[in-house]
Amino acid sequence: MLEYVWTPYADIDEENVRAMILCNMAHTIMLYEQKIIVKREAARILFALKKLQRLRGKFPFDPVKGDLFFNIEAYVIEHAGADFGGKMHIGRSRIDLIAALMRLKARKNLSRLIPLVLKLQEVLLSRASDTADAVMPAYTHLQPAQVATFGHYLLAFHDVLGRDLQRLLNAYKCTNMSPLGAAASAGTSWPLNRDRVAELLGFSSVMENAKDAAHNYDWFPEVLAASAILMSNIVRVATDLYIWCSYEFGLVELDGAFAASSSIMPQKKNPYSLEMIRGRTGEISGAFAASLEILKGDTGGTAFDIKLTGPRIADNTVNRTADMVSLITPLIKTLIVNRERMLERAGDGFTTAVALADSLVERGYSFRTAHHIMGRLVNIASERKLGYREVDKKLLDEAARDITGGGAGMSDKAIRKALDPVEFVRARDGYGGTSPTRVRQMIKNRSREHRKHEKAVKDQLNALSTSEAKLLQLVDKIVTQADQCSSRSGVGKHLERGRQHARRMRNDIECE
Repeated sequence: MLEYVWTPYADIDEENVRAMILCNMAHTIMLYEQKIIVKREAARILFALKKLQRLRGKFPFDPVKGDLFFNIEAYVIEHAGADFGGKMHIGRSRIDLIAALMRLKARKNLSRLIPLVLKLQEVLLSRASDTADAVMPAYTHLQPAQVATFGHYLLAFHDVLGRDLQRLLNAYKCTNMSPLGAAASAGTSWPLNRDRVAELLGFSSVMENAKDAAHNYDWFPEVLAASAILMSNIVRVATDLYIWCSYEFGLVELDGAFAASSSIMPQKKNPYSLEMIRGRTGEISGAFAASLEILKGDTGGTAFDIKLTGPRIADNTVNRTADMVSLITPLIKTLIVNRERMLERAGDGFTTAVALADSLVERGYSFRTAHHIMGRLVNIASERKLGYREVDKKLLDEAARDITGGGAGMSDKAIRKALDPVEFVRARDGYGGTSPTRVRQMIKNRSREHRKHEKAVKDQLNALSTSEAKLLQLVDKIVTQADQCSSRSGVGKHLERGRQHARRMRNDIECE
């Protein structure tokens, strides 16, 4: 039981210990403010928690005492006394506390990931601006299909990340709700101020229904789903770059910091960074699927399954995702774009055939007939090993006669213009099109929106830091006031002795 249940279930790491201490501090302050305990009792509890907080990674966990909940309570009782420390958990259960810890940890991880997505978007906007006129082939089924620009491609990646950002922000909103005060699921008869505890811990709202607060973990797969979808979008771009940086394509090249040579073949430049992204994506998608299976098995109302495995899964998934965002951002920032190679390949495979078909439609053909003429033209050119630059009036008329019985009636100049990749891109100037002018306008609009999102996220994350700072200031204030008010009764001396002991402990730790 100790080795295989309590020790794994305790999930002892510095962040969990820190989060539980903060939750206990907030709850104790609320108990005092609600006059459930007196200032002296609150001060003794808070002083013991401060003392524990200074230990940081050296928490004295003892599985005999139970999980982290009981270990911290035992520590507080030991250092504050049973009459004081034993009141810390009035009106509270381990169930709502552990639910809060999971939310706090996920919130912190999301607070790392969200700004990184914004940074990636910023880099994409910058590179899209640099390559708004870098003409390249656009592929479907990995076959040259039409012509676009690399800037337009990067802008598409930016836009899908915008939806990823909204999913992450929504997951953050659903995560940042306080379950504290719900107790074991039925609430409590004590006059707790659940809103105050939420405020002290930086939660944006309180889950009102006690059963919902204590036992529903739907936010957990939502966090993992947002991460998995984000990675599915990142890996598609990583796969494109993986193909395009190959010798056969040669459209882009990775900076040396993101590739490495073979152990035996010195000429190779292996794209290990892109392979890492591809590998991690499967791991992250699997974590999302696992979260649904874990939740499905919770039928007893304890959510033990999710509490046992959920924190590690969520922690690993969100942080792995953040790592991959951190990897691909500088990779794209330093990516070498081979413009000449892109332009050279842009017209290969008759990628501008649809433009010539459109020109035939303008001359009175139906699009389907024009489509058949172009199909015949491409077949003839392929049989004679001719490229798009070698198509002239004579060849087009031959194809048109095979389909309609008459010539197409287009000049060599008009044919060359229709098949020119640069002209193809320039002509796509409609809403959302690939023309450099349209791409730069889209970049301008998105840059303006990006600044708004950046500010909103910064304000949101700053609010968390502010709430924690206020909580710790309030803890110090209550401890100090109690010290001053109780000096004659000897409590002040007891607290001072405790402080001296804590300082000695800290010095000992620093010397180790």
